[in-house]
Amino acid sequence: MKITFEEKAPENRAVEATVRAFLEDIATVEGAKDFPICIFQDGVRKSYYIRCTISGETMSRVISLDARLDPESGDTFRDNRELLLKHNTFLRMKADAENGREFNDIIAEYITSYLPTRPLKVWGGQHRCRAITDAFTEKKTSSYHGFRVYFCLSKEQRAELALVSNTNIAVSNDLFDRQLEETLLGPHLRKWCIKVGLLKAEEDFPDVGSRADGITTQAARSFIVNYFKGKEKGEKINADELDRNTYEPYLCQSGIVLDEAYRKLTEENGKALWTDKELVEAGKAFTRLHQAQYKAIKKSQLNRRSFRTKALVPSVISAWSYVAGLLQAHPSRLQIHLTVPPPPKGAPDPLNAEEMARFQYYQDPAHQHGLGTRSSLKDRQRMAQVFLARTLDAGAPLDRKLVSQAVNQVTALRFFSKGYTTS
Repeated sequence: MKITFEEKAPENRAVEATVRAFLEDIATVEGAKDFPICIFQDGVRKSYYIRCTISGETMSRVISLDARLDPESGDTFRDNRELLLKHNTFLRMKADAENGREFNDIIAEYITSYLPTRPLKVWGGQHRCRAITDAFTEKKTSSYHGFRVYFCLSKEQRAELALVSNTNIAVSNDLFDRQLEETLLGPHLRKWCIKVGLLKAEEDFPDVGSRADGITTQAARSFIVNYFKGKEKGEKINADELDRNTYEPYLCQSGIVLDEAYRKLTEENGKALWTDKELVEAGKAFTRLHQAQYKAIKKSQLNRRSFRTKALVPSVISAWSYVAGLLQAHPSRLQIHLTVPPPPKGAPDPLNAEEMARFQYYQDPAHQHGLGTRSSLKDRQRMAQVFLARTLDAGAPLDRKLVSQAVNQVTALRFFSKGYTTS
């Protein structure tokens, strides 16, 4: 079979040899008809690929939907979206496949270093591939489908392919966060979350945080960054000044770019970041708060996801972590912060989620209510003051009185420090 490189693709013998191995290993229409094969190169990451056609019957034997960003690591998790097998779009797709429809532009990588019996790892078109293989398995329907198959990818090229293959309006930033974390930094953040109990032993960060009850990559990064930001601030403040300052918990950027503050922190601290004893202690204490909140709401008549996962709301987790770092230099108040607050009178949960959902400060716009419900800086500042105020009394619950006093305090401090603003 004649194999050539497209004029803009520099010749590469290793790529050519791998393409030949692919054509010998996997049946394609081009191989059966002895059609010439042209090797192309992506203009951005310089990845090599070919276009070819593969039958549903062959696909059922050779594709894998568990593509890895790091093939060399046995500790990596799958990096595609979860399949939505009950979604109407998938059901229609499956029916079309059973009726012989041909699908195109399925994006895959030919790699045999892991799962060698299924060398074609799918990066784009997972739902189509599942529909096609189900159609053959269940109905023996086998049509021909168009592929772009990539070869000899570097880790960076594979990450780029994973991102662009999943770039559509149905894909959340949570998936991008998870892929970037695994590619650029490895499994350290996930392992840390498992160590402190925020993830189970075989659990990964969710790819759609809005549908999950677990911590997202963004939230875990924000926890780490805020702990150290708070710690740095706390070392510069005397005990009698703690309640006379406004604090600005940080929310890590989410999406296709790695947050700069998080990147800088991981680079400066290296592996020592993930073994920091005080950080681990704070993580375990936060897990206890999250679990207490989750279980209390789960057993109550208020069983709503937003109440169950109150601790994981961006403003709550970032503020709690910031205060945990802030109080490292103030151990007596730190010990109060690391304990789960008692539920307020008449509420089942320590974070008093229903009361906070109804909360409205008198200076807030009429349409705006809720505390610890958003990701805005104002909400993060308010929650930091709430958690800080709670450490003045070991037995204090997060009731309406404490919450109102804390919001009054931070509002006044903001007014005197830099002028009042409603942002």
